[in-house]
Amino acid sequence: MSDLANETDATGAAASDVSDVALLAELAAGSKAAFSRLYDRHSRIVYAYAAARLTTRDDVEEISQDVFVTLWRKRSALSIAGESALPWLLVTCRNLILNRRRANQSAARRRTDAPVDDTLADTAPGPDAMTERAQLLALVEAAAARLPEPDRTIFELCIRGYASYEEAAVAAGISAGAVRNRLSRLRTRLRSELQTLRGTDD
Repeated sequence: MSDLANETDATGAAASDVSDVALLAELAAGSKAAFSRLYDRHSRIVYAYAAARLTTRDDVEEISQDVFVTLWRKRSALSIAGESALPWLLVTCRNLILNRRRANQSAARRRTDAPVDDTLADTAPGPDAMTERAQLLALVEAAAARLPEPDRTIFELCIRGYASYEEAAVAAGISAGAVRNRLSRLRTRLRSELQTLRGTDD
């Protein structure tokens, strides 16, 4: 079995140019070197993505590691859209975060035995607001799912995440200036699609 993570090209360049698609093919065959290359390439952004959404360092570190544990566990059946594994990693990270939040909330409810003070105003959103929020989120997800690459990667990193133009450029394989231009067009496109899906013209 060839080891792409250790190969060099005809000019002696390091294998940093090996694509995620090629690395995933090696990973599917059980290559630990390919796994290490993917981890080195994407772990910092995955960590930053988790850190922006979780409150404790322990949760951030555990979720970040769990993303790559999931990558290894699903390696034989994994398929990605486009050339970068990063969108798949970030979607996995988001799902793990949601699961962790639900678990933390359930644990907090079990721990608390304080009586409810009925004199305090209920600031939680009502059923109508929650329904509207869920519908809006579903519309955003539907619009994002139709994005072609590299727009999908840019969406995950710069809109859903907190990556810089430079980080998104590396992941998407384009220049930082191109990321900036695509991001501007992407926001306009998503806004237009959401208005169409919601049946509004404003």
